[in-house]
Amino acid sequence: MTVDQTYLVILGAGATQASHNARILAQHGINQLGQPHPHNADLRIWDGNLTTLGHQNPHSVTVAANAVLPPNMRVAAVYHWHARLTDGTWTRCTPNADGATPITVTLAHTRQENDQ
Repeated sequence: MTVDQTYLVILGAGATQASHNARILAQHGINQLGQPHPHNADLRIWDGNLTTLGHQNPHSVTVAANAVLPPNMRVAAVYHWHARLTDGTWTRCTPNADGATPITVTLAHTRQENDQ
């Protein structure tokens, strides 16, 4: 391994650790990302949407979210986003932003009477 390769491995490990630390703070820190859902510990409520920390399988998140949504609502879409804590507030950001935490966000809508 060359010096350049070693440096890249160290940078990669540092970035992985920073992302891991950001996820821990998002879930357990003073300024948590949203609030835990009372009926599913894997889901969080952030900005009016059901969210999970990390980029999770969209189908699994949809199933979990639909299970806790009221009967008149369902998940319409699932997205992989990033958020970071800035001045005490969580906001969406680019994946390469300092403190970027990967999240999976569900967008739900009210069922129409003819929806199945």
